[in-house]
Amino acid sequence: MRDVSDALRLREVLRQQQLLDAVFDVDSATPDDAAPGWQRAVAAYRAHAAAHASEVLRARYPTLVAMLGDRAFDALAVAHWREDPPTQGDLARFGDAFPDWLQRRAELASWPWLGDCARLEQALWQVRFAPPAALTDADLQRLATHDPGTLVLRLARCTRLLECDWAVVQLRQLHAAAAPDVDAIAAALRAGPQAVWIWRQGFDAHCMALDAHALRWLRALRDAPTLGDALARSDDDFDVAAWLGDAVRAGWIDAVELSPPMPARAPEEFR
Repeated sequence: MRDVSDALRLREVLRQQQLLDAVFDVDSATPDDAAPGWQRAVAAYRAHAAAHASEVLRARYPTLVAMLGDRAFDALAVAHWREDPPTQGDLARFGDAFPDWLQRRAELASWPWLGDCARLEQALWQVRFAPPAALTDADLQRLATHDPGTLVLRLARCTRLLECDWAVVQLRQLHAAAAPDVDAIAAALRAGPQAVWIWRQGFDAHCMALDAHALRWLRALRDAPTLGDALARSDDDFDVAAWLGDAVRAGWIDAVELSPPMPARAPEEFR
């Protein structure tokens, strides 16, 4: 039964890919096992797909809709659909390349913050579907009883660290208002670079701007080989204990593991 199920799944994947190929290539060949209504299905898909793509992007990037307006956003969505089309049959997954695509658009050069704002929206979307933290009492016990130099603190997969050239958190908040404050938006655009921490808690996605101390700490957790090394790289003014309390409550930590031992050094005569 499993072989049959795998074969059916593979066949469906191939059919979805053939449909995509047909949508984006008018002269593409009809598959050998196509049903009589295949060409009608392709025509209907092609007619409605661009509108559906716009709906998908609207759900993923609401701040950009507020910034650009409905007509301009929909025009960009259709252009993105044509120039960087989906590679899977499930259009709900369309839009991952949208932030970088926006950044490359010459006509949007006077709106350079759009790419970073889209990256924040994308991260907020992604964490909603990422697995929640799997932290256990055993992890907390290791954290309390072991030397930090022997531990690795792994951040949850439903978290993101985003470093932007623009104050994207403020821009997102301001454009969520029914009547955005133009002066406040202008001030946010003058604010300069901003680091953002993004996470999922329950079914909701959250974000907050980071100060320099918190950014240095999160970079250290991401890059340092052990928790002890991360502590050594953190600022003296940063309250690690308070951060750990927040992290446990909010689900930022996936695991606290014992660090793999360093390989033994070879005797001098074998070097």
